[in-house]
Amino acid sequence: MDRIEFSRVARILAPYVALWLVVAAGLVVLQVYEVDRNRRAALETGRAEAENLALVMSQHMKTVLDGVDRTLTLAKLFHERKISNVSLGELADAMRPVEGTEAERRINLFDRNGRFVASTDTSVRASSVSIADRRYFAAAKARSDVPLHIGEPVMGRLSNVHLIPVAKRLAGRGGEFDGVVVTALDPQRLVTLFRALRVGEQSSVGIAHRDGPVLAFARAGPNGSDVVAPGSIGEVVQAEHVIKLAEVHGTELIAFASLSEGELLAAHRRFALATLAFTATTLAAITLPIWWVGRRAWREVHRRRMLELRYANAYQQARTDALTGLANRTGFDEARREAHQQLKQDGMPFALAFIDIDHFKRLNDTLGHDVGDEALRCVGETLVRHVRQSDAVGRLGGDEFAVLMPGVAGATMYRRFDPIRRALDAMALRSGWRISFSIGVVACEMATPRARDAVNLADRMMYDAKGAGRNGIRYAVYRDGALHPELPEASAAVA
Repeated sequence: MDRIEFSRVARILAPYVALWLVVAAGLVVLQVYEVDRNRRAALETGRAEAENLALVMSQHMKTVLDGVDRTLTLAKLFHERKISNVSLGELADAMRPVEGTEAERRINLFDRNGRFVASTDTSVRASSVSIADRRYFAAAKARSDVPLHIGEPVMGRLSNVHLIPVAKRLAGRGGEFDGVVVTALDPQRLVTLFRALRVGEQSSVGIAHRDGPVLAFARAGPNGSDVVAPGSIGEVVQAEHVIKLAEVHGTELIAFASLSEGELLAAHRRFALATLAFTATTLAAITLPIWWVGRRAWREVHRRRMLELRYANAYQQARTDALTGLANRTGFDEARREAHQQLKQDGMPFALAFIDIDHFKRLNDTLGHDVGDEALRCVGETLVRHVRQSDAVGRLGGDEFAVLMPGVAGATMYRRFDPIRRALDAMALRSGWRISFSIGVVACEMATPRARDAVNLADRMMYDAKGAGRNGIRYAVYRDGALHPELPEASAAVA
């Protein structure tokens, strides 16, 4: 496809391509918006789910602590009314959940100085254990308005798990501080149990202290009950998770839940792939007709282009002399009519010369037609070399040539045509051909009544040169409706 064909096909397809670009851009923008909206909706759903799960976990912990509060309140009443610890242990066994660990089922009594006094577990003997340096003991001693005091996590002596001490303040007869009753919670057991009840969810849950350390954590999946070493929430939960926190009211504990962004966005990725496939299919569907139109357009444009080239070639051949490559009579007449029209409309003069080869028949008869043809080609090449690009040179038939020079008036025609005559004579002399040239030149400074009249005038001047003995050039100017022959000294000398 050449440049012309490409530009034509491009013009045909331009509106279709513009429409395709608009539709494609709108479709892509819409799909990008939908994919982004779906992603944000998936993450927002995950955040809401994690926040709700953290709140439920917080409420679960609060319910557990309420049960612990009731148990410790009962232990406080037993102590203040001097009921034996054995009876307290039996009642505690009846009220405490049977699935709890031994540490969770045990209630210990500490005096006002933080020293161990007794336990509901009869296997625990008096010891020198003291909790006087614990913050929750100091808080219970200082404040009587707090129902429960949550202690810092400690490692159980008999179990390799972290336990959360829960204490309740004891009061003497006068309301003075009289020690604390303490039990423990296994946060990992609570969290694992809670996570196990969330069947089908991809969430992880945990309990952390407000100061930062994670007390218990249960992951989603088959290893959800694995106990993890305490650390910060950022260390336990991976960075690509959605995390939400909820305070356990009245305590320094925080319940948290996390959801994997990968799990949350699994459906989103399927949606994005489906959207991409839909976009690609739609673009292909609207591209196919354009391709079909373009293919048809290219074929039609190529067909028309070939017709144009063949027509242009035929047109050029019809106006070109096959032997010399110059314009033939038809082609030269078109240039002459155009010059005549410019003279009539714009007043631009032109000079027209008729050139006839003297003794050309004798050249053909003596040296043959091949030499005669070569002589005609040499004449044509000589004329082309000595005219301007805007001038027209033609072979009118046989041994007659013509030269048309637009813009040349009578005053300048000598400078244009005298060098041409000398060049023709030099060419004939170099070739050894015994020929000469009779030339008639007419400068039309005024339009003749008919376009063909200028040809007749130049032809007349050429025959004047022949009548004067050949091998000459005759000049004339057509102005004021008449032909004015002129014979400058330069021309006369050459003749």
